[in-house]
Amino acid sequence: MRRIIGFSFFALLACTTFLAASRGFPPSQGELQGDPIAGARIYDNWILALDLLPPEGNHPLWDNQDTNTRSGVITWRCVECHGWDYKGVDGAYGPYSNHYTGFTSLRNAVGASQDQVIAWLNGSMNPEHNFLSYTNFTALNDLAAFLRTRQIDTDLIIDPNNGVVLGDRRVGRNIYIDICTSCHGDNGEQINFGNAQNPLYLGDMAVADPWQSLHKIRFGSPTSDRMPTYEDEDWSLSMIADVLAYSQTLPRGNPEFDLLGNGQITDVENQGQIEPIIYGGFAILLVVVLSLGWDIYIQRKTASAKHPKPNVR
Repeated sequence: MRRIIGFSFFALLACTTFLAASRGFPPSQGELQGDPIAGARIYDNWILALDLLPPEGNHPLWDNQDTNTRSGVITWRCVECHGWDYKGVDGAYGPYSNHYTGFTSLRNAVGASQDQVIAWLNGSMNPEHNFLSYTNFTALNDLAAFLRTRQIDTDLIIDPNNGVVLGDRRVGRNIYIDICTSCHGDNGEQINFGNAQNPLYLGDMAVADPWQSLHKIRFGSPTSDRMPTYEDEDWSLSMIADVLAYSQTLPRGNPEFDLLGNGQITDVENQGQIEPIIYGGFAILLVVVLSLGWDIYIQRKTASAKHPKPNVR
């Protein structure tokens, strides 16, 4: 009976550990249509990613809202309606943001079929949302692949209430020094994302809009010539969270630039690390295997002592 209980516990722990491990790595694409990395850059700015001329005027759906007063090219970007966290009205671009439009989340695309997502992109579901007339089938397949397979729940990495990244800044500092300083500098001030009068450095971007920074770290810039794609470098979400958490501690050139109106960095419990859970699970598995093996060995040794083999001459 003890052996049965032990094997049952082992099976349950093994399933739990491998499930946690599978969540720490991107899913296999299999027969996935389209390139989700290219699709993520299209989501960011399809005009730059595809090297196309911008459409004239506002997007046809833009007049359905009157809270976001931006106009022109920016209204055609997916992110301006649906946000860097892909949650639209339910996320960082909600009613408290000056990017608020009231447009919907994209979470329904996760788990949907390629054809279902394409139908929303090529105008089949809504003629005013027809991007096929401006792009091509390849671009729409890439964008659909991203929406279906690479969206994440950013609340697991970024606190939605204050924008604080739930990563380990100490680990992130080491990664930043090893990889990021060559472009961004020791203090993140080597690249100015703003202008001379209103500079915006890496620290500004990480605090003011960490969701955008998260997307950029994962997928790079639309033209792929300024920022690498660290999902292609096999960075885990935990590593990305750690680097982004450290980036929020870097000096700021414009402290007033803040999406949420709360730029204070506070010590928070690290919720971005999944590797310790995985390693701990495997360690427990090893202990269970050794315990079961020792139990079997003792039982066989005891049985052998009770029933010794007869001497045959």
